Amino acid sequence: MSQYLSCLTLAVLGVLGAAAACASDPEEPNPNGKDEGAPCSEGSECRSLTCRDGKCTAYVAGGNPTDKVKNGAETDVDCGGRAAPACADGKACAVASDCASAICTGGTCRAPSPNDGIKNGDESDVDCGGTKAPKCGTDKPCNGNADCQSDGCSHAKKCAPHPSCTGHFGGDTCGPGETGEPDAKHESCCATVTNDSGLTIGKYLVTAGRMRAFIERYSGNLKQWAATSPKAWKDEWTEELPSSIEEANELLGPARKRGCSITTDGKGTRTYFLPPFGQDKNDYPQDVLDEKVLNCVPWHLAQALCAFDGGRLPTNNEIQAMISNNGQHDYPWQFHDDSHFEEEGQDDRLVSWYSYTTPNPPADIRKDNTGPLDRSFWVPPPGRRPKGANAIGVQDALGAMLNWVNDEPFTFAWTMSWEEHERKTSTSTWPTQGVPRDREKNGYYAIGARCVFE
Repeated sequence: MSQYLSCLTLAVLGVLGAAAACASDPEEPNPNGKDEGAPCSEGSECRSLTCRDGKCTAYVAGGNPTDKVKNGAETDVDCGGRAAPACADGKACAVASDCASAICTGGTCRAPSPNDGIKNGDESDVDCGGTKAPKCGTDKPCNGNADCQSDGCSHAKKCAPHPSCTGHFGGDTCGPGETGEPDAKHESCCATVTNDSGLTIGKYLVTAGRMRAFIERYSGNLKQWAATSPKAWKDEWTEELPSSIEEANELLGPARKRGCSITTDGKGTRTYFLPPFGQDKNDYPQDVLDEKVLNCVPWHLAQALCAFDGGRLPTNNEIQAMISNNGQHDYPWQFHDDSHFEEEGQDDRLVSWYSYTTPNPPADIRKDNTGPLDRSFWVPPPGRRPKGANAIGVQDALGAMLNWVNDEPFTFAWTMSWEEHERKTSTSTWPTQGVPRDREKNGYYAIGARCVFE
């Protein structure tokens, strides 16, 4: 019989002085165990016989969390208090830390609930995430996509505004300044603004990194994604989507698309990084390209990316409204800056006429007498020209890329580009009129995309 139980027996029998003597010198349950604060993996390693969060708890005189008696500082039998394990639901408690659920109400441990104001159970943040609580909003902590209202948990374990912005490069690297610069002011590339008509507009053009997040989430099988009938997606478009990584790479590669082959003979500008094949290769690493505006993307694949995020491509009328601030100006920035602008030249309010150059190009970048063969050198990440924003903050409404539009498949708007494209208010179809699509595939090195949401 242990000394502690012997003391109880003696006290019951009325042996004078026994209780006082024993209380001052109780038998420790594990005197050779580790002291409070020592690292542990299980309670048997500790003097107190309790290991919490990888550390031994304090030993409390008279306590033994294995003796099936409520003693020491325990709030219920073998649980609660400073030394014993936390109590299960329904057990007695004094404070929240006495309970495994961290909820002590009316002296009793209670089960976690999605409205108790505490992060508990399998929640990823207070009262959200996990299997029982509502899904978490943007920027809330998450453990996986299912924790988030957007169905997108980012690389930083925060809920992204939309699921295509879960990666780092091209996911949260949009805005002024270059990545790594101390004064860069980057944010999610899925940030949005809302116009007076209630239309929510992607603040930034779609990046190559956003497309990569979409492709990789489904291992290239976007036909499987389309089978769920996403909003704004038409079933007749599904045949244009890939069913594997290999097919996705082909759709986003050169494949006879004008300006997308990067070889000695083809001075291309494909921003979706692909492994080298034949003479074709990107000269920039994937991280650099993922930040850049996506190009060489087929119309249907651009529309699918927007639908994946819960939106669609904008119409030409919506794009013209972005450019003109709903018809009030000729250029986006004129709501506060009416200084002279010459379209056929360089200007720090937009990326046009080769006005952007990628910093720190690789030492072995291929060149000829006209410049880099990999002309993604001239293509910017979105938002690098904040002076050109429109009145509600849409970035690159002019410049960087011509834009695919929702009006009809293969249709794009003339919004100027990194190269030398002019601005028009009309649309055109790609390939250009008179060129059969079986000779020139759907995509071009100066057409990209933006998403809008209704």
